[in-house]
Parts: sequence; structure tokens; C-alpha cells
Amino acid sequence: MNKIGNIIKQERLKNNLTLESLSNISNISISTLSKIENDKIRNVSSVFLYRLSKILNIDYNYLTRQRWDILPTFLYERNHRFASK
Repeated sequence: MNKIGNIIKQERLKNNLTLESLSNISNISISTLSKIENDKIRNVSSVFLYRLSKILNIDYNYLTRQRWDILPTFLYERNHRFASK
């Protein structure tokens, strides 16, 4: 499980929220929330992270740093591929 998905799931459970209730509060579909928690969506939208951070009382900057911890290799490779052309 990715860091963001794990964090969101732990905080959701800590707050006694079901996926359905979190979906209703956040206006994010149950399907999307489930995919985030189960590592099916790796690059979570900043808008979704912001909504979830406010509802679950998680520091938004902390969540965004967790997202970038997933992607540094991709960014490095992308930057070098374009630089070599």
C-alpha cells in the first residue's frame, strides 16, 4: 500500500468514517477513495488531497510530500530524457 493510501485509510478509520460517509463529505466517489486507499491511484489529485486533509485533519503539506516520495525516479528520468534531446 502506498503511503498516501495508508495514511488516509488509517485516519478515516480513526475518525470512524466509512468510505460512503467520507465520500459524501468530500464529494469524492467511493470508488475513487477505495482506489486511493488500495494503491490503484498512485498520483492522487492535489484537489482530492486538500479535501481529504481538511476532513481528516491531516497536514496537507505532509500529504503532498508523501506523493512526491512516490515519484522522484519518474521525474528524474523524465528530466534527463528531455535534456538529452
